[in-house]
Order: sequence, then C-alpha cells, then structure tokens
Amino acid sequence: MDVNPPVADDPESPDAAELDGATGPRLDLTPRTSQHAASGPRRSWRAGLAVGALVLVVVALVAVLVTGLRDASTFFYNVDEAVARRDDLSGDRFRMQGSVVPGSVSTTSDGVSFVIAYAGAEVPVDHVGDPPELFGPRIPVVLEGTFEGDRFASDEILVRHDNAYDEANPDRIQQAEQDAQQGAAG
Repeated sequence: MDVNPPVADDPESPDAAELDGATGPRLDLTPRTSQHAASGPRRSWRAGLAVGALVLVVVALVAVLVTGLRDASTFFYNVDEAVARRDDLSGDRFRMQGSVVPGSVSTTSDGVSFVIAYAGAEVPVDHVGDPPELFGPRIPVVLEGTFEGDRFASDEILVRHDNAYDEANPDRIQQAEQDAQQGAAG
C-alpha cells in the first residue's frame, strides 16, 4: 500500500495526465537519434581544437625531451681518446678535455687558436668566440665542437680547475671573481 499517493502539482505537465487516468500527451523518454544529437559543426570544431591543442603540447614536450637528451648525450673524451677515434668522430659533436700547450695560443680574427694535450696526444684547436677569463697556457679545459680534418673546431670552452689550481693561482681566481661582481653590478 502506497502511503504517499502521487500528487499532480501541475495539471498541464505530461505526467499529470497519467495520474488523472486521462489519455493525454505522454512524456517521451526515447533516446535521441544521431540526427537530433548535438554533434553539429560547432561540437566537431571544439573537438578538433582540443585535439589540436593536445597534439601541440605533445610535440612541444617531445622537442624539449629530444633537445635535453641530445645535450646530455654529448660524448666526453680525453685528447688521447679523441685522437684514437678521430675517424669515427669526424663530423660528430663531442666534448674533449685536456690542457692548453704553453706557447701555442694565438689570437685570430674570430677567436683563438691553440693546441690542447692530454696523455701524450695533441690536437690543434680553432675556437670561434672569446675564451673565458681563466683561459691560458697549462690550464685544463673542456672544449665542445667537431673534428674538421686534423683540427678541432670549437665553439665552447669550459675552464676546469680544482683546489690545487685555486691554491696555485689565487690572483687569477680573485680577478675572475672581481670581474664577475663588476659584471653583475654594471
């Protein structure tokens, strides 16, 4: 037994006719077909825009990932290893480390040329751009570039030094720190 009988609040509503027992219009609960669904050009335009934005984000992430991996995968060789693999490395970008040979440094119109040595092997280097402040003879450096024939074409020089270098060259370290502070203040 139904304790709360249905009450027709609105006599004009489609379900009110059923309550009165009359045969009036019935509430149509059939699902819409595809021709009635809201899938017109406006909806497909929005869906296309969303897919396009998603593709753009994925492409950007892949580009950042590939660039980062390429930079991280730049191989690092000592001069003797690079000389031993010169034919294999020809045209490939890599990093090479060694010390600048005294008396080999000369300024060029677009940078500096010098010879780098490590474990008895030497390689002539042509660097494009200004070398760092601490660059000089007997200074350990890391170069980034490629072999071009028997010469190494560099576009980046990183000066390597440890505590022994700091102790042996306090004036150069102090001068570099002063230059860095003046550059930051200016």
